[in-house]
Amino acid sequence: MVSAITEASRSHRANAMEAPSAPWLQRFDKPSRLLLHTLTSGPCGALAAFRALQRSRACDEPGQAFHWQIFTETLCAEEPVLRGPERTLTLRPILLLLPVMCQRNLLSLLHMVQGSMPKDCLSQLLQATRKDPSPDLWVQALRDLLQRGLREERSCWTPLPLTDTCQQQLKTLCQKFVGGTESKPDLERKQSWFIQEHLGPELWLAGDATDSASQLRKRKQVAEESLDPEGERQRKRSRLEEEELDLEPLAGCAFVKGAGAGEEEEIGIEASGHGSIRSQTRGASENAQPDAVMETREASQGSQQDAAAKVPDFMQMHVPRLKMLLEMESNQTDGTAPPELQILNECTPGQLEGLCSLLQLSERPERTLVQFCTWLLALMPEVSYTNAAVLTEQLFLQRVLSLTQPASRHLMAALTSFCSKYARPVCCALIAPALRAPGAGPEGTKLVCELIEDSLEPEYVRLVLSQVLEMPWSEELITVVQTLLGRQVELPPELFNLLVLKLCRLAQEFAKSMNYTKLMMAVLTIYSSNITPAHRRHLSGALDLNHTALRKSLQAALEQMAPR
Repeated sequence: MVSAITEASRSHRANAMEAPSAPWLQRFDKPSRLLLHTLTSGPCGALAAFRALQRSRACDEPGQAFHWQIFTETLCAEEPVLRGPERTLTLRPILLLLPVMCQRNLLSLLHMVQGSMPKDCLSQLLQATRKDPSPDLWVQALRDLLQRGLREERSCWTPLPLTDTCQQQLKTLCQKFVGGTESKPDLERKQSWFIQEHLGPELWLAGDATDSASQLRKRKQVAEESLDPEGERQRKRSRLEEEELDLEPLAGCAFVKGAGAGEEEEIGIEASGHGSIRSQTRGASENAQPDAVMETREASQGSQQDAAAKVPDFMQMHVPRLKMLLEMESNQTDGTAPPELQILNECTPGQLEGLCSLLQLSERPERTLVQFCTWLLALMPEVSYTNAAVLTEQLFLQRVLSLTQPASRHLMAALTSFCSKYARPVCCALIAPALRAPGAGPEGTKLVCELIEDSLEPEYVRLVLSQVLEMPWSEELITVVQTLLGRQVELPPELFNLLVLKLCRLAQEFAKSMNYTKLMMAVLTIYSSNITPAHRRHLSGALDLNHTALRKSLQAALEQMAPR
């Protein structure tokens, strides 16, 4: 299968027309040409194009807005071309004249935006791709996934590639799992994740016809959050938020300024009937489950003999070959992964830790990381979340923590490519531990900020922000929060409430900090529409403690906000 894909890709590269020199490129308007150039920029072109679309939507200048209808009509327009050794004149959609890399990135982009783009445009583009007599196999696979998504939207029942007997057995098994774990929330979350991830929502529908769509969405949300320990923490904080920082309790809160002559006044937020939010927040943090990634790191400490004891003999047989692959100076970029790497999908997390220790991945030269991460991106099927978290830690964590100078281009290239596919493990197994680590250097913080700016989708920006709100803040961590807010992603009310609470609690500690003051200014300007009258009262009390030159500007900005 992989070899067939490779041959098809090479054939397309030989016949593809270069986008910048193609005469039909002038048929596109300026925003569409910019998007096409972004899609041809490389393996990360889809992500770059997604961000370009976001910027285009925010642009109000005439002629700069992107329109799917215009873009689709131009891509589906037919262009005369000469094909084959006999140079036969044929008509082909412009979409099929794009380089293969551009076609792949375009379909990947459609996966990201299919919920917001017009369905008729998506259908036209998929229909145009079917006119290719010898399609690229990756393009064909992406197209089929999009087509299946369109069919699923028209019907809540999705055909399963299982026999009736197998479906009945799986349905019975799921009912036993769910029915026997009502008093075990942790186990239920894990089973919910398994069912949603591997069996799909249709088995839930078959098992309980009375379940409503809202119940299914709640189960899916629980399943997504249970993928990492930070999701559990955020859900605990959300429950606390419902009691302490909801709109009505916040409206009844008051800043309590401690008495004492000659001493700086202390701010606390209290809600009537609930006691101190500060003490409850501290209690929730103390009761939070230990981070799974930290447990992974502690378990990985040991000698080479201990590591070998974790790895079964049949897996140890692959170690010499894997070491040889890591030591090879190879620039192979055919989009395939060595078959030896399939062992990564056969390991448990504990076995993978031992295997990484035997391979000494954390000590390998940084120039070898780029090729290894390229292979990981091409590995099919992709590694599980827990194994990806182990690889993240083994490949990058110690390197980031030990940085004393700017990260090398090899390290940045490897980390960026790895993050393009395994962003959640990077957030939970690298970014959060690196920010929590005592004595983390400024270069590590700078690298984290670069990742946030260039490599994280909005959902992962929100995830990192929820992690940072759990940590003790320092001047360096405030710069990370500034970077997170600088992405200007939409924040849900619960997360924004936690942010306001954190800022108010730290108002006295950072009363003379310019970084804290700039962060407050960013909140007032970027998220002004999120600020409620209750928020205004508490932020006003926090600004009263500020001793920087920007205090009056902040107070004026807060006063100018129209009450909601």
